[in-house]
Amino acid sequence: MKNLRKIIGLFLIIFVAGIFVTIITVNKSLNKIDPQEKSVEIQKDTTYLLKAEKKTV
Repeated sequence: MKNLRKIIGLFLIIFVAGIFVTIITVNKSLNKIDPQEKSVEIQKDTTYLLKAEKKTV
């Protein structure tokens, strides 16, 4: 009976440690802040290109 209690206790320790490690890992991955570079491409107005295209066709 004492061996059974030791086995159950060891299982519970491993189980709780696994849950603890999983929670820490998930929290680290969720709290990771990726530097996001927001860039805006500036384009000139293309109406003059459309007008030139219509003239050449």
